[in-house]
Amino acid sequence: MKTKVYYRIALLLFSLAIIGTIGNSIINYDDVVLKFDKLGYPSYLIYFIAVSQILGLSIIISNKTKWLLEWAYAGFFMNFIFGIFAHLLAKDGNGATAVICLVLVWVTYIQNKKLNYSKNRNNKKTNETPQLNKVA
Repeated sequence: MKTKVYYRIALLLFSLAIIGTIGNSIINYDDVVLKFDKLGYPSYLIYFIAVSQILGLSIIISNKTKWLLEWAYAGFFMNFIFGIFAHLLAKDGNGATAVICLVLVWVTYIQNKKLNYSKNRNNKKTNETPQLNKVA
């Protein structure tokens, strides 16, 4: 039960951070373009990253297929790690928001794994049929 609460809290905080990032990219587009230029990235990546974050967040929230879920988590991990390195190499702050989001996505990932493991374990226990042992 604790795992589910931790997962929901981490997922809520992570979702709010991603929605805030997407909203910031839309509302303050000119400032984000300047920041991307300073980091050395082309400005057309802003829309691509925003759409990818919307898709990834919807996949993580829906939690339907394991394959897509793993790819969504991998995409967010790479996005945040590359963001941290880009800020550090451009000497533009320390990328603290990317570090916070990286921690949140890591906690969400671990708690999701724990939930799925315990769910699969409980399903195996209830689906087992008792077997009789041969006496002689």
